[in-house]
Amino acid sequence: MARFQVFIPKNETTPIENLLPEVPLKAVGLSDLVGGASGQQSMGPEDQEGLLVSWPNPPDVKTGYYPEQQTWIPAVPREGFEAKRYWVGIWNDKKPTPKDLKRLYQYPGRFVDMNDGTEWLIPRASELPHEMKLADDGTWKFEIQRKYHDMFNESDKWRELLMQADENTTFLWQDLADFIVPAMKMNYMLTEEVISELGLFDKNRLIRSLYAICGVEVGRE
Repeated sequence: MARFQVFIPKNETTPIENLLPEVPLKAVGLSDLVGGASGQQSMGPEDQEGLLVSWPNPPDVKTGYYPEQQTWIPAVPREGFEAKRYWVGIWNDKKPTPKDLKRLYQYPGRFVDMNDGTEWLIPRASELPHEMKLADDGTWKFEIQRKYHDMFNESDKWRELLMQADENTTFLWQDLADFIVPAMKMNYMLTEEVISELGLFDKNRLIRSLYAICGVEVGRE
């Protein structure tokens, strides 16, 4: 099993003394990767001291900073977060696969074949968890759980766009990626840097992933 590792440089906002990765991971915007994480003090890229975070499952998986055997990718800037706040390390001879990165619970959806030659399960918005709510007229109905409202509503907007699309329709690829990547993270342990390094997407894969989320049927090539 091959997973990536994350190196978080030590500074005033990401203390590492207790080796508990939860606080540093949240501080650098990786709160969705807290589960199952373990940390160790280590040197890292650019000769920095910091916390090396791994998800060793099974426990005998090799971890550590071995720059000659690994590729280390600096974090890109994001709103509210600076660049190089963490680094992602991937083994050169064993890149992670969907099997390595899948979460214990995966939301149902559709498998999409990506550029790495494997299939990734993309959640379908309409199949996200629902709960029974009492309507104003006294009847019961199922509604999407509140924490999924944003993704569900956004998928409706994209579905409407797809229904109206013709040969002249164009997409803003950045907007499309910004919608699809968080959906992928629901089923897999991923960062934007890992997705980029694995080269998962091209235009066709982005569109197919959008179809999967929105529940739009499309034939396989």
